[in-house]
Amino acid sequence: MKKIVLSTIAALAVSATALSAAQQFYVDEKGQVFTTSGPDRIALESKESSVFSKAKGLDFSGVHYFGYTNARPETTSPTYGNSGGFELRRNYVQVKGFFNDKDYWRVTMDATKELTDDSAEVTDEGYADVFVKYAYLYLDGVLPYTGVEFGIAHRPWIDYEEHNSWHYRSFNKVVIEEKATETESGVDLVNSSDFGINFKTKTDFFSSEIGVFNGEGYHADKTAANQENDEKLSIEWRLTGHLIGSGKKLGKNDRTKTSYANISTFGLMSHNHKDDTTEIGGVGEYDRTFYGIHAVYNQPMFLLAAQYITAEDKARDTAVTSGKEYDVFSINGEIRPIKDWTIIGRYDDYQIDKVAAGTGTTTVSADGNKIIAGLAYKYNKYVTFIGSAKFIDEEDKLGEDTGNSKDVYMLTTEVKW
Repeated sequence: MKKIVLSTIAALAVSATALSAAQQFYVDEKGQVFTTSGPDRIALESKESSVFSKAKGLDFSGVHYFGYTNARPETTSPTYGNSGGFELRRNYVQVKGFFNDKDYWRVTMDATKELTDDSAEVTDEGYADVFVKYAYLYLDGVLPYTGVEFGIAHRPWIDYEEHNSWHYRSFNKVVIEEKATETESGVDLVNSSDFGINFKTKTDFFSSEIGVFNGEGYHADKTAANQENDEKLSIEWRLTGHLIGSGKKLGKNDRTKTSYANISTFGLMSHNHKDDTTEIGGVGEYDRTFYGIHAVYNQPMFLLAAQYITAEDKARDTAVTSGKEYDVFSINGEIRPIKDWTIIGRYDDYQIDKVAAGTGTTTVSADGNKIIAGLAYKYNKYVTFIGSAKFIDEEDKLGEDTGNSKDVYMLTTEVKW
C-alpha cells in the first residue's frame, strides 16, 4: 500500500510540474488540490525540471500493433486448435541519442503477447518479456554516400520491404520471415535484426545494404546460436536500382503522394547456420543460402510488387543429416480508391523439399499457398484501423494437410507516434 501511495504522489507531482506552466494549483490543510485560490489554500510552488543527456538531442518514438485475432485450422491438428483473443503483436518504444545532425545511438525495446497454442499444456508460448530489438551506433558518411550501423542492427532485406512494398507487418510478416505458428505459415528463412555490422548506401539511382552478422538473429534459441561454438558468420546483402524516384529518399516516401519503381536483388550466405539438433534432420549442422529478386511499382492510386526466392539448407554431413530446398513466390498490391482508405491483397506460394540424408532423394515436405485480403482506414496520421483475412493451405508429400492450413481473421489497430 505504501508503494502505491508513493507512486501516486510521484505521478501527481510529475503531472503538476508538466502543467504548471499553464496552471497554478492550490492545496488546503486536508491535502485537497484546487485550481483557484481561497481561504486556507496555499499555492503550490513548482520548479521546472529537464531531462539531461550528453547527447545533442533525443528523439523518442513508438510503434504499436494491437488487435483481435481468430484462427481456425481446417483440420484437427495435434499442434494448433481453434483460438481467438486480443493480442499486442508489437510494442516498440524507441530512443535515438544524436551526437550531431546525422550520427546517433538507437535503442528499440519491444514486448509481444500473441495467441498461444490452446491444444497443448504450454503456459509461456506466445509471450515475451521486454527485449532489445535494435541497439546500434549509426555513423553517417564513413564512405561516399554510405553510413554504417553496428550493434544489434538491421539486416539488409526485411526493413526495406516493410517500408517500400509490404507495409502491413501489423497483421502479417513478409514472406521470407514467416514461420509456422497459430496464425501464420511459411519458410522462416531470416528475421529483421542481428548482431553485426551493416553498410547502407544511398544515391539517386542506386541503394544497397551489405552486412556481416552472427546469422541467427536477435532472438535465436539457445540451442541455435552458432556464436557459442563456431566463428563462422553470415554475409547478407540488398542491391536496388531506382528506376523512378530517388534512392536518397528510400523509406521516406509518402506512397499516397509520390511515384517510385525499384528492382532489387538480395541474398544471404550463412555458414554453420544452426547448431540445432532437431531443425532439419535429427542431427548435425548446415549452411543456409538464399537468393531473391524483387520489383515494386507505386503511384498515388496503387502499389504492385512481386518477388521470387530460392534457398537451400545444405547439410554439413550429408551422410547423417537431411537438407532442405525452398522455392518461394509472392505478389502483393494495394489500391487507394478514396482518401484514407486502402484495399490490400497478397498471394504467397512456397514449396519446401527435404533432401534425405545418405540417399539425396528429394521429397516434398510442405507445399503451401496463402491468400490475404484486407481493408485499411487511416483515422489520422497516428492511427490506422485494419480488417483482414488470410486463408492458408499447406499439404505434405502425400497431398494431406500438414496441420498448418487455417483461416485467420484479424482486426488491427496501428499506432505510430
